[in-house]
Amino acid sequence: MRTDIERRLEPYLFEVEAVSVFNDRPGQSGATQLSKGYKAIVRKDTKKLLAIQRDSYRLIPNKAVISPLLEQLQKIDEPWYIDSSHSFVDDARMRLQITFPSAVINDGRSDIALSMYVQNSYDSTTSVRLYWGGLRSICQNGLVSGVVLGRFMGKHTQNFNLPNLHRELDSIAGKLPALKQRISVLQDSKVTSDIRMDVERHLGKHVSKYIEEQEREVQRAQNQWALYNIITYYVSHLVKQRMRAIYQLQASKIFGL
Repeated sequence: MRTDIERRLEPYLFEVEAVSVFNDRPGQSGATQLSKGYKAIVRKDTKKLLAIQRDSYRLIPNKAVISPLLEQLQKIDEPWYIDSSHSFVDDARMRLQITFPSAVINDGRSDIALSMYVQNSYDSTTSVRLYWGGLRSICQNGLVSGVVLGRFMGKHTQNFNLPNLHRELDSIAGKLPALKQRISVLQDSKVTSDIRMDVERHLGKHVSKYIEEQEREVQRAQNQWALYNIITYYVSHLVKQRMRAIYQLQASKIFGL
């Protein structure tokens, strides 16, 4: 009998393969020609073409990322669960969120539980990535801390091994006070015109317009942490799942998180 975790992960674990690419121009013999230097990434069950990649591309199936991760998670003492709020999968990309509900910091407003995000793709939109962040309990706002907590990246052109999760969790636990300190700094920092310009430059005019609307309807952001939380609400509730990581990582850079 499958466990609940196995059922939830099943959509992520479809099999893929790399096959030869043929072009549609017949050769002198009338046969379809082989396109050298490229390979096709195909979903095995549906035969759907997912991407055309160079021969240097190393196929890393979702299963090769998720299965060893799950094995490590099952051996740790820290409670965890698969969080659907920022997880998604489609034919070409996936993002899996694991939340650790007992590892929390509090910003004076609510608890923020530590979360781990794992990404992979077959269309080169992302490498294999593992990075850390948090999930605000009162509104399910997701945040990413690529600056303070760090991140891991595995390229599709070299050997791939997930980091040791025991060591990662120990390391991240030691960095949580630094994250809380950074939040305190943002709470004491004024919202300047420069930070607003950075937000529009890196996150776009739609985000800036949303901030203006929220400040007009509720109240003007009193500090940079308040501004950041307006952004994380927008990303967590109004941006499509497959695009959220891009916005979250950019916001992490802008606010030094």
